[in-house]
This record gives sequence, C-alpha cells and structure tokens, in this order.
Amino acid sequence: MQFRTKARAVDLLGKGQIADLPTAITELWKNGYDAYADNLKAELFKKGYQGLENDYFIISDDGKGMSNSDILDKWLVLGTDSKSRAELDIESEDTLWKQPRIKAGEKGIGRLSIAYVGNPMFMISKKIGYNYELVFFDWRLLENFNLFISDIVIPTKTVENLENLEDDLIFLKREFLKNFTEEKYKNYYINSNGELDDITTSDKAFVSKWDNQQLILKDEIIESVLQSDLNKILIKNFSDHFDRAKYKTGTIFLTYNPIDQILDLSEKDIDGLEDRKFVISSLTGFTNPFKGEESKVRNSFLINKKDETFDLLNSRGNFFTKDDFDLADVYIKGIFDGYGSFNGKIRIYDEVIDYVYTSSRKKDKRSFYGEIPIELGYSQGEEKSSSLTESQFKSIKDKVEEFGGLYIFRDEFRVLPYGRETADFLRFEERRSKRAGTYYFSYRRMYGYLDITRDRNEFLKDKSSREGLINNAQYRAFTNDAISFFVTLAQDYFATEAKESLFLNKKKQLNDEHEALKADKERDRKEKIAFTKSLNEYPKKLEEHQSKYENLLNELDAKLDNLNVTYSEIEAILDELQRLDIEFKGLLPKVPKRYKPTETQKERLYKFENRLNNYFEVVAPKRELLNRKAQDKLEIRDLKIDFTKKFNSYISSLEKELNSNRQTLESKADSLLKEYKERSRNLIRNLSENKDEIVNNIISKDQVSLNTDKIQDLYSSLLNQAQGTLFPLVEHINRLSFDIDEEQVQGAYKAQYDQMKYQWEQTRDTAQLGIAVEIIDHEFNQLYAKINNQINVLNNNELVSSIKEFNYLEKNFKQLEDKYALLSPLYRISGAVTKDISCNVVFKYLLEFFENQIEEYNIKFEVSASFKNHIIKIKEPVIHTIFINIVNNAVYWMRNKEERIIKLDYLLDSNEIIIANSGEKIPDYRLDKIFDLFYTQRPNGRGIGLYLSKQSLNEAGLDIYATNNKKLNSLNGACFVINQLSSNNV
Repeated sequence: MQFRTKARAVDLLGKGQIADLPTAITELWKNGYDAYADNLKAELFKKGYQGLENDYFIISDDGKGMSNSDILDKWLVLGTDSKSRAELDIESEDTLWKQPRIKAGEKGIGRLSIAYVGNPMFMISKKIGYNYELVFFDWRLLENFNLFISDIVIPTKTVENLENLEDDLIFLKREFLKNFTEEKYKNYYINSNGELDDITTSDKAFVSKWDNQQLILKDEIIESVLQSDLNKILIKNFSDHFDRAKYKTGTIFLTYNPIDQILDLSEKDIDGLEDRKFVISSLTGFTNPFKGEESKVRNSFLINKKDETFDLLNSRGNFFTKDDFDLADVYIKGIFDGYGSFNGKIRIYDEVIDYVYTSSRKKDKRSFYGEIPIELGYSQGEEKSSSLTESQFKSIKDKVEEFGGLYIFRDEFRVLPYGRETADFLRFEERRSKRAGTYYFSYRRMYGYLDITRDRNEFLKDKSSREGLINNAQYRAFTNDAISFFVTLAQDYFATEAKESLFLNKKKQLNDEHEALKADKERDRKEKIAFTKSLNEYPKKLEEHQSKYENLLNELDAKLDNLNVTYSEIEAILDELQRLDIEFKGLLPKVPKRYKPTETQKERLYKFENRLNNYFEVVAPKRELLNRKAQDKLEIRDLKIDFTKKFNSYISSLEKELNSNRQTLESKADSLLKEYKERSRNLIRNLSENKDEIVNNIISKDQVSLNTDKIQDLYSSLLNQAQGTLFPLVEHINRLSFDIDEEQVQGAYKAQYDQMKYQWEQTRDTAQLGIAVEIIDHEFNQLYAKINNQINVLNNNELVSSIKEFNYLEKNFKQLEDKYALLSPLYRISGAVTKDISCNVVFKYLLEFFENQIEEYNIKFEVSASFKNHIIKIKEPVIHTIFINIVNNAVYWMRNKEERIIKLDYLLDSNEIIIANSGEKIPDYRLDKIFDLFYTQRPNGRGIGLYLSKQSLNEAGLDIYATNNKKLNSLNGACFVINQLSSNNV
C-alpha cells in the first residue's frame, strides 16, 4: 500500500503558501540569485504597448539556467533538499565561475510561486553547453481536487534555438490540451497485437473527473491556452535577454493573463495608491543596501505601457543607502549577543556615546538566538528638532515616509514582511500610542536593519507562508530583548523625564534656534509683502503727485504773467509746491535692509526710478524757470518771507520724522520692559511660592539635605530659562549703538550667506559641466581625426576627387577645420603660458573669428590707436576667450539696432581697456549680476561666459566690470572695462 498524492497538494504547497504578490516575485528572484544571476527582472507589457492586443508578465534572470535533466530531476521535484542542506557550491561552471553563494531559498517550493502571478505559464531556460528548454503549463489544472499528480502531464520540449518559437509553443499547447482528452488515456492501453483496447471502466471514471462543479474552470483553462500566443515584441525580448547574459544563459517565465494586482501597478492615479506603495516597498531593498557594499544582483520591475516605460521600483523615489545614516539625528549601531545583552554605540545628534544594556530576563540556553547586529537611523518628526538643513531634512523625511521601518536581512537577503509599514513586530507604535513622552521611538520614523544569517541564527526560520519568522522560543527571546532595549534606551536618554539630559538639551537648543529663525523669516516675509505692496502703490502716488505738481506750475505760470501780481496771490501755490518738493524725496519705495529684493522687484524698482528721474528732468527746469520769474516779479521782502517758509517747512518735516521714530522707540522700549518685569516676577514666584511650607515641614537633617538639592535644581532650571529668554535680549540691547546699523549688518551677512550658498551650488554644476566638456572635446577630436583621414583617402582616389560635390565637401570641411583651429587654443588654457599679447593681434583674431557675422550684420569696429598699441601680459587662450564672449554677446544684442558699432579703446591715464557696443544698455541693477554663474537674459543662454571671464581675469591679476558711466559708455549700449585687480575691486 502506498500514499497517493492529489494534484491539489501541489497547489497548496505552491500558490497556497504565498501570502501576496511581492512574496511570489521575491521567491522567484531568490531562485534566480541561487542560480548565480546578476540581473533579476520583472516586466509587465500592457495591452496597447507597441500595438499589443493582450497583457503579458515576465519574470527573468540571467543565472545558470536549466538543462532537460535539471527540469525533470530538480525543478519538477517538490521539496528538493539541496538548498536546505546549506552546502556551499564549488566555484565552477555550475556557479558561472563566481564565488559560491549562500542559498536564499530553502524549502524547494519557491518555484511554484509563478502560479500566483497568472496563467498559463511559458518557461524558457538555457544552460551552458545545452539547448533551450521549453515548458508550458496552466497551474489552475491543479485546482481540480479529483486529479492525482500522476494524472497530470507537463509538456516540455528541447530546441536548438528560438527561431521557430511560435511553432514550438503550438506543439506544447497541443500536448498540454491532452490533459482534457480521452486520446491521452487510450495511448496507455495498446494490446500485444498493437490494437487499441476499449477504455476500461476505471479509465472512464478518470476522464469524468471534471465534474459539474469544475466545468467552468476547465473551460477557462482551455480558452486561456488557446489564446496564448507569441509576437515579435516578446520574442525579441527573449532573444535580447539571452544575448545580454554573459554566458547566454538564464530562465524566463512568461505568464499570460497576469492578475489584476499586477495590471493595476501600471496606473499612476490615486486609486490603488496604497497597494502600489505596498508592492514597491516590499520589493525595494531586495538585498541589503544599508551596508554600502556593491550588491551582487540588480533587480528591476519595468512597466511598458502605451505612452511610457518606467521602473516601478524607482517610481516613488530611491531606497535607502548607507550614507542616509549620516542624516540620522539618532543613530544606533551594536550587537545583541543572543543571551539578552546589547553592546554598541549611540549617536545623539553629533555626540557619540558607548551604550551597554543587559536584559533582566532569565538566561536559558534553549532560548539562545545567536548574535544579531543592528544598525538603525532615526529621523525627528519635526524639522525644528533636527540638526539637518532644510533640504537634508526633506530628503530623509521623504524616504522615511515612503520606506521607513526596521528591516531584517538573512545572509544579505530581505526577509518579508519586515520593513513594511504594517510589520511593526516590536510593537513601537502600540507603546507610543499609550504615552509618547515615555516611549520615544516610532516605527514610522526609523530606518535600518537587523542582520541575521543561517549560521549565526539557525533557529530563526521563516514561516512556510513567508509571512515572517516562526514564533518559537528563540524568536520570542529576541523580540523581548529588543523591546526591552528600546524601552530602556528611551528612558535613559529620550523620554520627557529621561535620566540623562543630553538629547533633551540639544533638542531644546535646536527648537529655540528654529523658533528664532522662524520668527526672523516671518519678519522678513512681512517686510517683503510691504515692499511689494509699496511697488504696486507708488506708481499711482507718482501719477497723483505729477498731476498736482504740473497743475500748480501751470497755475503759477499763469499768475506770474500778470504784470501786477502780488505775493499774496501766489503764496498758497508756492507753499503747496514746497510741500510737494519735500514729498518728492519719499516717492521712491524704501528697500528693506534685511533682505535682498528679487530680480523682478529690482527690475520694477529700476523702471520706477527711471520714470521718477524722467519726471524730475521734465519739471525741474520748468520749476527753476518759474522761480526766476517769481524773483523778478516779487519784492525782496516777499522773497524773504517765502524763503523763511521753505526753511521752516524743512525743519518741520525733519522734526516730524524724528518724533515719529522716537515715539516708536519709546513704545517698543516700554513694551519690552513691561514684558521683562512680568517674566521676571513669574520666575521669582516659581522659586519662592512654597518657601514657608517647605521650611515648616523640615523636621530632620536628611530633609534639609534633600530639599537643598531640590531648591538648587529648581534654581538652576529657572536660571536657565532666564538665560535662554531674558538675558539675551538685554545683551542684544546693550550691544546696540548709533554707530552700527544692526539691520544693515544682518542684511549684509544674510546676503553674503545666500551668495556663498548659491556659489557653492553653482561650483558643483560647473565641475560637472567641465567634465562633460572634456568628454565631448575628446570625442570630437577622435571624430574629427577619423573624418579628416577618410577625406584624405578619398582625395587620393581620382574617381572621387574629380566629383564636384566632393570638392564642395572638402572645402566645407576645411572651413570647419579653420574654425576648430581658432578654437583649439581655448581648450588648452590650463597648459598655456603667460606672455605679452598685442591688443592689435587680438583685434585681428576677432575679425577672423567673426568674419561671417561682421558681414551679415554690417558691424563696424571703432578701434583706437592706443588699443592697438597696448600690450597685455596674460595667457593667450584666456584673452581670446574673454573677447570672443563679449563680442559674441554684442553681436546678439545689436541685431535690432540700425547702427551696429563695437568700440575697442585703451585709456592710458586709468590703464583700462574699453569694450563697448551700440546694442541694448544693461540696467544699473544688473551691472554686477551679469557676472554671476548661470545668470543670463539671453534666450537659450547659459550664463557661463562672463562668469568664467571674470574668474580667468582675476587669476591673471585683472578684473572686468560693466558700467553705464557716460564718460566710458560713449555708445550708450553695453560697456565693459578691463582693469588691474586691486583691493577696491576684489
């Protein structure tokens, strides 16, 4: 008598043991890793992608693959023990000549996970020195509880290549469909004469094992098999896979009709967001990334849909790396010894301390779980409590929100479900919900791992469902130790009443600094709003002022035309004009000193200032003319009265401004003094309110000592509060002086910090740009050499050289060669030597370089003799680059001008070189800005040339600046001046 196994058992061992989609994919990837693959891949082809009419899902690896005997003797044998024995392979062909790996799989049933993702399945596998092996099967066949394993046929086929893959699939489908026909069973009953016997009764029973309850399943399987197809996209994918593999080996699983959960992963709308997040967070970190070691395998999950292709695993940001531990406000690294003790280091902000913990539980060898290293980062929930910059905090916060948790890796492979949002196996959130002040650690804010291995932790084993570790004595001992460790650590350093104040003090300092900066930013914000508002209001004020002023001037002019005009008739007009003259000085918006206006605000301010100046230039002559006219008409007595009134109006205006600011000062001083007194009284009250009660209750010497310590602690705490709030204000006021404008100093420092921060960011970009240019230049040189060589070869061929078109080609290439020859010195600046360069040589170089543009735009050069005769000591490529950049910009900005002139001059008195043009004038507020890296007003410009020009000249002891000084900028366009570098222009 023997056991007989139902086909249903395979289904239960396979799909029935897989908890979810990520687990199914992970199990198949583990098998790929065990087969020494370097690349593990999942790929979804959605209907509509390049005209596909169906959905397909592929899981593949470039491992060692399988031969026919491997499939029959291993892959189709359930529960193989080669992995569970944990025997290391020997480096050989069987390991693809790689270092032997510790097996990630262990139960011998992970291969059945493919049944979870869809049906039917088409497998292709290739081993070194063997043909391709094909397998076709629909795992739903196993769901028929009437069938035994021996009743099932799994069709396979061996082929030399993939050229006839579509025909091969048809053959396999026909073989598989024999599972549903009587023909299959007749083949087993051939008599000695070679004739077919009738089907026996038992065989008829066998054929009828698809009862009424499962006819629908039978029809679904047959329909799916008949519709299973191949197309050019899939076949190319298969071919490319094996071509890319180093040894042309590997295994591919193609599943038809992938489950809805897989199809939904391709969507990016809000529906199903949590499910996508669950899958992504489960499949990322497949191998341990926290150690910073290069992974032995790369895994990806490509989504191919109609309008795009993307890697699902990177679609919600990158996973953690070892460098992310540097961004942790709290960092834990150490080892649990297996008996209940922890020994390691804790970093709290920037302070590193040794930390030892021993559990109070009873030590029992039966619960020994082996050494477990832990490395864990912890991110503060609020930026104000973090020591990170704003960008650093956002970077790590985004990762923690997406992937945060405590992961477990066995032999560098992730153990599911640990690390998932719902896998809080040490119950951090449960404790924290009871009292966050005591139980500091939150599962959602941590990231890191526990490192277990088969050798060290042999009793920590996976559940058969791959839903975590088995809850045995060793697992319970470890979780109890870990929970106690985190609870004790929180009580020692992080609880609201912690034994050590290191963390709390630093956190309070950071919170105070953050609140101060927040208040400062809020003040800045209000000032910016007020300034923006003033920019909006002042044009209207100017219009009203201009209208009043011009009306008064016209009225005054009319009255002065009267021969007998008296002072009393024009007195009111003169008084109102004087008032408007004083008011004119306040028409320009006041720029806050504490922050730098934006470029848009500067431009608006510049335009308004121009408008104001233009207005003044119009009315000032008219007012002066009328003043002289009034002086001619009026008596000296009347003029003295008018002068006295003007004098008094200035005095009155000044007094008004001074008194207004004095009142503001007195009000603020009174408010601060009142608040200081109130806070002081509260501190004194907190220290003295229970004095009599405490003194009266003392009846022993011990109580005196105890209460002395308490009072001393209370005094220290209150004094710290005063030192943190009251005293800094007094010290700040004490430092104030009329000689120092604190607002201006603070604004200058802030502007300097912003500029340094900006320059640092640009420097990094410049470095990357330099590398790119170097690579492009190298590639260009190679390409140029190849083309030049081929043209020379063709030129030696009389048949080719006589062709008219070839002569044109050669001539055009020679022109390109000439241009490259002009540019070639610019690529060798670092190796150039400083020497005397004639400015006349530079001028001739420009004429040659810009020959086409000069002719096309009819550009004229005005070059002085002093410029031509001037000698400048500098590296030749540097001066060429600078002049090319400036002249090239001039050509662009002169395009729409009727007269296009470029002026080159040298001023002997000031030792300055002038490069001016008749193009667009540079606004005053941009004169300095144009030398900033990446700043440009030119469409598609890069903003690099002038920055590099200034840097290069500075290195040579020279400087360059732009100016609108009419003495230098005679063409009223853009004007640049090169002079000697001095302490005034550093």
